[in-house]
Amino acid sequence: MAASKLHRSVESSRSPDGFQGKAVPPRHQLVAEAEEPVTLTPSAFLKEMSLSTQQRLAATARDTRRPHIVQLLDMSETSHQKFSAVDLDQSLFQPFPSEVVFQSYVPCEVYEVPLVLRNNDMVPRLVKVVLESSPYFKLISPTDVCRKVAPGMPSTFHILFTPEENKDYFHELTCITEREKFIVPIRAIGARAILDFPDQLNFSVCPVKHSTQRTLLVRNIGNREARYHISTQSPFSVDPSIGTLGIGDTMQVTVEFHPLKTGDHSSSLQVHYDTGEDVHTSLYGAAVDVNIRLDRNSLTIEKTYLTLANRRSVVIHNRSEIIAHFQWKAFVTQEEEEQHKMRLCGRLQQQEEGEMDRFIEECAVDPTLRERLTVLSRIFHNERAKVRGDSMLFSDNIFTVEPVVNLIKRMPKAGTLMPPQTFWPSVGAALFFPPLPVV
Repeated sequence: MAASKLHRSVESSRSPDGFQGKAVPPRHQLVAEAEEPVTLTPSAFLKEMSLSTQQRLAATARDTRRPHIVQLLDMSETSHQKFSAVDLDQSLFQPFPSEVVFQSYVPCEVYEVPLVLRNNDMVPRLVKVVLESSPYFKLISPTDVCRKVAPGMPSTFHILFTPEENKDYFHELTCITEREKFIVPIRAIGARAILDFPDQLNFSVCPVKHSTQRTLLVRNIGNREARYHISTQSPFSVDPSIGTLGIGDTMQVTVEFHPLKTGDHSSSLQVHYDTGEDVHTSLYGAAVDVNIRLDRNSLTIEKTYLTLANRRSVVIHNRSEIIAHFQWKAFVTQEEEEQHKMRLCGRLQQQEEGEMDRFIEECAVDPTLRERLTVLSRIFHNERAKVRGDSMLFSDNIFTVEPVVNLIKRMPKAGTLMPPQTFWPSVGAALFFPPLPVV
């Protein structure tokens, strides 16, 4: 192999054992348990993907985890030292790095990462590393591999990687000690898509039950086509939520904040890549009440004769800076409305079960009726869908409200003459007002 094509993950100055001293983990460092993958911010993901293999190794200098033990062995068959000061849930040798990672590589070049195995026991121990045959990975063992490693001392192996193309590769090393076998994963990170979302998005103050939108111009600054899925939670929403974006291309992403309750709201905008990585943008918004009110809390209808009608008016004042959409509802709160819908759907479910039982009994007499079972099921499915989509507007046999759905333009600026309220057809989400009381 040509020396000019070999990319080492260490500097030219090395310690006597052939490995750069600063890459060896601290001798008395606590070994951390394996943790769940951490979701990165877009800037942190960009920084991590921009690292070279050397920089990635240096960044994980203190990220040492216990290896995954796959098999326990009988120490009496390989050693006279049958007892160990190391607990069974830990390996006799601690690997560094805990996972061998290659990234930012060029096809057909050769890259090298050292693997250090340190003896954690109080007596000398043997260790062997096995790498299954692979056209991309090669293992170079130390010259003293057949000798026991002294307590607290390292034994350094080298993994060579020769990629054929800029894609992901996966392999693993099997480390065999006198007491166990454990695995050290090898991962090569190929081309990645990177969408330059911001780390944070602040909607500031928004009127409750009103929408505020932020439109982002997002660019794929990675070296791979982005296949993504974006998700978030109420009161936030995002559009588009799924798609693809070519290298260097841009797109508009609209994030909406639509709070239904006052107070502070925070969530996370998750971007899921098809390569398995997830990044998140922090979302924040505050919902406040605005100055929209009725001119009275109750309404008394004068006495009238049977079959005749009497009319009274109530004024809604909008002294805010937004256009207020409103509906006269049958329920005071949306929670009560949802509970009522659930009760109606439950009754429909019971009716469907009863009809099905009766219909099955009839089918026992006339088997040709079985074809109508799907029709019956579809009828009740449609009825439940109507209930879920019902706006539950105010409706009464005696009292009526006109208009039951509408909007009020925002208050004009000072010096502008305008009636106290002007109506247009409703085109948006509703502000919930209590129904007119019956007095």
